[in-house]
Amino acid sequence: MPLARQRRSCRITTAIPIRIYGIDFRGIDFTEEASTLVVNLHGAKIRLTHQLLPDQEIRLLSHPTSLEAVFRVVTRVPESYPQGTFWGIEALNPERNIWGMNIPEILPPDQSAVRVFAQCPECSTRELLRMEEPFLVTAQGAGGIYRGCLVCGKQGLWKFIPYGEEEAPAPPAAEKLTPS
Repeated sequence: MPLARQRRSCRITTAIPIRIYGIDFRGIDFTEEASTLVVNLHGAKIRLTHQLLPDQEIRLLSHPTSLEAVFRVVTRVPESYPQGTFWGIEALNPERNIWGMNIPEILPPDQSAVRVFAQCPECSTRELLRMEEPFLVTAQGAGGIYRGCLVCGKQGLWKFIPYGEEEAPAPPAAEKLTPS
C-alpha cells in the first residue's frame, strides 16, 4: 500500500475572494471571480464554473492583498455542485503567501483534517474543529454544522467563522475559544 503524502502546511477553511485567469478544457481563455474554500501555504481548494485540466497552470489574484501567483491544477475534486466544480491547486511559489493571513503551524491532527472555527448560535461560544474535507464541503453547503454546545447545553446550527475572526471579541455571552 503506498504511503500517504505528508502535508507541508496547515489547511484552514476560509472564503477569500479571488480572480482566476486561465484556459478552460476547450482551450478558451477565461477570467472568473471565485473564492477559496480551504487554503494553506502550498495551495488551495477553489470552486469554479469553468472546467480545467490537471497539471495546467492558472493565475490567481487574491482580492484582499492584490497579490497574484501562478498555481498548478492538481485535481478535480469528485464532489460537483450546481454552483461549480471544486479544484485542488498547488502554488508554484509557495514561499509567497498571497492570502494575507498567518497560516498556523501544522500539527499531527492537521495531516488528515481541515481547521474550522465555529460559533454556537445560542451563546456565541467559539470552538476549533477539525473536519475531513468531504464532511466540510457538506457542512458548508448546509450553512454550518448541527451540534450541541458544552457551555450552554443547547443544540443548533453552528456557523463557520472566517479565519482570522476567531479571536475577535464575541458577544458578551461567551468570549473564549474552546478547543475540541
